[in-house]
Amino acid sequence: MTRSSSSRLPTLWEGVSWAMERGSGGGGISRPHLVWRSIVATLRHAKALRRWMLMVHELKARGVVDDLPGEYLRAVRPYVQRHTDVTTRVVGLIDHIDWLETAFAPASLQRLFDGKAVVLAELPAPRGYEFMRLQLRRSSPQSPEGELLLTLSLQRSADVQRNALPVDAAVLAFSRFRIDGTSCLVIGGVRGQRSPVLRMSEQELKQALQGWKPSVLMVRVAQELARFWGLRLVGLDPAAHPLQGWSYQWSRRHREAAHRVFASYAVLWNHFGAKHGPLGWMVLPINSDEKLEAVALSPEKRARQVRRADYWIRMRKLLRARFGDVLHRAPVEARLSRVTEAFTVQDDDGYQDSEDVVPSRVLDSGPSSLN
Repeated sequence: MTRSSSSRLPTLWEGVSWAMERGSGGGGISRPHLVWRSIVATLRHAKALRRWMLMVHELKARGVVDDLPGEYLRAVRPYVQRHTDVTTRVVGLIDHIDWLETAFAPASLQRLFDGKAVVLAELPAPRGYEFMRLQLRRSSPQSPEGELLLTLSLQRSADVQRNALPVDAAVLAFSRFRIDGTSCLVIGGVRGQRSPVLRMSEQELKQALQGWKPSVLMVRVAQELARFWGLRLVGLDPAAHPLQGWSYQWSRRHREAAHRVFASYAVLWNHFGAKHGPLGWMVLPINSDEKLEAVALSPEKRARQVRRADYWIRMRKLLRARFGDVLHRAPVEARLSRVTEAFTVQDDDGYQDSEDVVPSRVLDSGPSSLN
């Protein structure tokens, strides 16, 4: 996509021309569809788009972003929550950008804007792998699911594979914006391995994570992030996924894909006891689910449950120690409602300075660590 080198503020109709450029498609939308959405958005949501154009132009002038067309078109592309219009999307994007500069340490923020990953934790790598990491990075402009990616990345050792590339075993896409006036960490997507070449076997990954399902582990890490930042944790209601829209139901392929998406998210949210919130969203508890009890009858299964619980307890300690080095707690926010009121999270929600209740039937971790 062509980069804009002019110092003047581009017009909205230049944004339409950017949508026409070769390579502007992707992220689940074709180039003709993106052009049509851009024209409609320019006519119906001009005020919001001008505000977003000003924001991304300022970021470009500061050297924070280098792909002005791609960043602008984030607001035009369909979002993963299909009930989101362009104006709401712009407000969320600006909210997210403003929050980034308060939520990350300066060095970490610079790495994000440089397109590099911020490492949250170095985990014990399975045999034959150089490393296994939990890390954060910015998503591509074509991503419809969120502006940040939490990834579980592994790389094979040189003894096993020459010039090995990192494998994203699991990815959780999220953003931060307000829903009904409340600051939320919003999960837009949780997915597993996508590359047909760079892959780990399910058994290999299961052993590396001590029996944890990658998707469940990623949501648990998101819970820790939400607690640290003092945010409500919200996930996409699968009924609000774009594939559930009537226009996709004519295609059998789309119907089958919609069914798979719905089923996978329904199982994941049910596991965490999520409840229906505002239209299109599910509210997740901030504390981890309590499925850590060693209650199996057979000794073998009990031993696996203990290893699984022990692995998470140690990982959680490692994450909490690391967060202070790379992240910042956002300052207390304020909102206007006739008079200025400080926004605080109720104690009974358990957002900050809370501990998960670890069942007594789980053995203590002991002095061991994940390092």
